[in-house]
Amino acid sequence: MGKQIGSSLSVLTVSDLARSRQYYREVLGFDVTDWWAERDGLNGMALKLHQAPEGFTPVPNPPEAGADTGVDVQGYTDTWAGLDSLYEEFKSKGAAFAREPVVYPDFGPWKEFVVEDPDGYHLAFGGIDGARAHASIEPRIDAGIVWVRDLERAVERYGKLIGMQAREEDRYGHLHLFRLDNGTSLMLDSNGMESVPVRENGAPQLKLSTHDIERAKSEALQHGFEIALDIQRLPSVSYFNIRDEDGNVLTITQDIHSS
Repeated sequence: MGKQIGSSLSVLTVSDLARSRQYYREVLGFDVTDWWAERDGLNGMALKLHQAPEGFTPVPNPPEAGADTGVDVQGYTDTWAGLDSLYEEFKSKGAAFAREPVVYPDFGPWKEFVVEDPDGYHLAFGGIDGARAHASIEPRIDAGIVWVRDLERAVERYGKLIGMQAREEDRYGHLHLFRLDNGTSLMLDSNGMESVPVRENGAPQLKLSTHDIERAKSEALQHGFEIALDIQRLPSVSYFNIRDEDGNVLTITQDIHSS
């Protein structure tokens, strides 16, 4: 059976929802919506902020035995360079710290600092810096890049395909970002593409998933994509390829779970 849980969110009950949303957005750099607050996607650090009912005071976690600071949410970083950069960012925006950066030599070593929010909730950020210290490039893909000629039309088409609204704050001149649920981004870039010929053939550049492959095919056609390879059905996966007007090819897959 394939993975069934894609992400999780910590729920914090706060005394002033508007104040908390502002703090997480402006000080901690979270992407805050009416549904959640997340940094680096729903697989990064993701929270739900709930307004406390009248008369209820939020109760952060107490410290564990032998500790001086409780932790309500724990975040992990891959390198100390990334951790230090995060600390400096928070500090420059006026974040309150319950614990300054400290190194615990017996745990990796482990380096960590703790941020405090307006209700006294503590968000710990930490990590080890060992096995990949020799590599300056982090082992993750931040974004998939798709080159397009008409940015407005491509943004509308891809937004419909993946069910996301195009937000003004995600437009950066000649490119647009769709910030995906797993922490990566889909980047549509039109820079210098006016005179570039459309590719007639090419391998898939991106892979997207669906829970209903027949419906996904129908929707792709409705949104202006063409079928480059019709649905192929294998024992563990079904898939098909689509092509946009710029020659970009995407694979759409549905995992088959045996009962």
